[in-house]
Amino acid sequence: MLPEMETIRVQLNYPIEQVKEPILYRLVTKFNLIPSIRSANIDFKTGGFIYLDLSGKKEDVENGLLWLEEQGVSVNAIGLDGAQEWAI
Repeated sequence: MLPEMETIRVQLNYPIEQVKEPILYRLVTKFNLIPSIRSANIDFKTGGFIYLDLSGKKEDVENGLLWLEEQGVSVNAIGLDGAQEWAI
């Protein structure tokens, strides 16, 4: 039986200290997630944000989101599996 996959829509808010770090790359490689970037604005002087869909096994998505918070990136959930339209 294949593991249950889910897609979650999130807004990642980057503090200025994390802007130059390859956070999204590490999220993808460490947790086997598939990102689909919808919108982003990154500024080396103020920080930034990324709106994206993250798809993967439920456990990997949950662990990835926890890891992001540990890295200082705040995560705001927008919706699960298309349950909510984009808020942007």
